[in-house]
Amino acid sequence: MKNTYLVHLSLPEIFTPRFMALIPKHRNLINELMDKNIIRSYSLDMERHNVWAFIDAKDEKEVMDILSGFPIIKDVKTKIHELAFYDAAPHGLPELIMN
Repeated sequence: MKNTYLVHLSLPEIFTPRFMALIPKHRNLINELMDKNIIRSYSLDMERHNVWAFIDAKDEKEVMDILSGFPIIKDVKTKIHELAFYDAAPHGLPELIMN
């Protein structure tokens, strides 16, 4: 059974050219993980200092394995929180009603 974890990434104060070059590859990976429903949501604050991701995994080790694949992982600080539950409003297209 999978649990949901809240992962908080603290981004570096200064985005170096090397770090900026990693962002497109990182976003591609995030999109792939979202398509596979491994990452449920991914958010960046307006100041670009914090990222929050909700990740489904069987345990914290699996979360760390997922995070280790992030291209930016060496440049960020992480905190992982196991959640008791994760509720979200439904999204997607509304159910079709055929009259």
